[in-house]
Amino acid sequence: MAGNQDPCGYYSVLGVKKSATSAEIKKAFKAKAQQLHPDKNRAPEATRQFQFVNEAYRVLGDAEARAEYDAQSYKTEDATSPSTGRAVEAIACSICHKISAQPRYVIYRHVFSVIFVTWRGGHQGIFCSKCGAKQAYKDSLRTWLLGWWGIPWGPIYSGQAIFSNMFGGKQPALNNFRILSWQAFYFASLNRRDLARAVARDALAFSEKIAPHEKDRDPETARIVAAMKALTTSSNDLSPAPVLKNLWGVGSTAFKVQSAAMALVVLVLASLALVSISRSQAPKTAYKHVPPVEHAAASVPQAPEFSEPAVPLPATGKIRKLWRVDSRTVLAPLEVVTAVGSPNYYLKLVDWNTHSPLLVFFVRSGEKTTIEVPVGNYELRYAAGERWYGEEYLFGPGTAHRKAEDAFQFRADGERVSGFTVELIKQSGGNLKETDIEPSEF
Repeated sequence: MAGNQDPCGYYSVLGVKKSATSAEIKKAFKAKAQQLHPDKNRAPEATRQFQFVNEAYRVLGDAEARAEYDAQSYKTEDATSPSTGRAVEAIACSICHKISAQPRYVIYRHVFSVIFVTWRGGHQGIFCSKCGAKQAYKDSLRTWLLGWWGIPWGPIYSGQAIFSNMFGGKQPALNNFRILSWQAFYFASLNRRDLARAVARDALAFSEKIAPHEKDRDPETARIVAAMKALTTSSNDLSPAPVLKNLWGVGSTAFKVQSAAMALVVLVLASLALVSISRSQAPKTAYKHVPPVEHAAASVPQAPEFSEPAVPLPATGKIRKLWRVDSRTVLAPLEVVTAVGSPNYYLKLVDWNTHSPLLVFFVRSGEKTTIEVPVGNYELRYAAGERWYGEEYLFGPGTAHRKAEDAFQFRADGERVSGFTVELIKQSGGNLKETDIEPSEF
């Protein structure tokens, strides 16, 4: 591109390219300032250079000021007449260096936050539509991942950056008016009149967005506007200038991709919110807190307070028989074993078929006993607890009532009699299947 791309030498004094990022410019400024600081550099020119470096960073370190500075690079004094026959050097993308009919000077934003601190950075320069879209994706993705986590500015700045990038970034009107004007002269110098007219039409659209105070400070703008209007209609063709497809705004691929990404994020957040709400409004019956008895006394009838005195534990093996023994009765052994620390047991043997009680007996914790029972099929029931209150109350309100699920079959085969050993001890691999029963079933 013809003209001075660094009018005041700001990029040169910092040692950065015109396409440098804000982070690269800041890093270069710190290095130069440290090198030229009067306290460290006693050279005669150090102070003046240090002041110039500060002036350069004051302009290039601010996105808006940098854009105004860059606008001075696109002077068109030598290209205001496409009929001069002189070739005009085109403006190329600062990333891929390709020439396009729709280059744009764009400022893309990204945000980085940590708790109470939020930083804003960006990339700016001349982009073609493809490179601009890629840069928008990168800056928006970085903001999506890292921008929200600062209070209070993280969410505010992140939203602004994402929406700005989605709609093509910030495109300063004066910069883009001059860039497109130059590009129009370039295509006119190649005798590509239709394309030149279309680009000139886009340049005029940007000229209408230039702030009045910028136009007043730059008399060249009015002259270029007149040249663009003259270029949009030639003497040979008075038809309206063709319209280029907008590759930057709403409807562009970049806008569609970023809109789809935003819609996906919103959908995920909405789904999570709905799940959270549905869980908070789910029926509470499965998790309902049962109030203590004293708080529920008004609505739930209370059982009478148990006040019976405890009595001494019966001896292990003490039996109360409910059947008669004669000389023809065949007896089989039943051994019951308990573990130290286990409850005390009050056991009852019941006929499997008639459900009539056969005998009851007691086994203390940590002891064992062997009793003899008539051969036959029986069901074993038992009550368990710590303190004994007699056969009427057993072990009081806390009595556990259980029974063995399988029948105990005591058999006699000639002179051989088979019996059982029952270990009332919780153990891995035990084969005594038991189930809880109501006190009335005991």
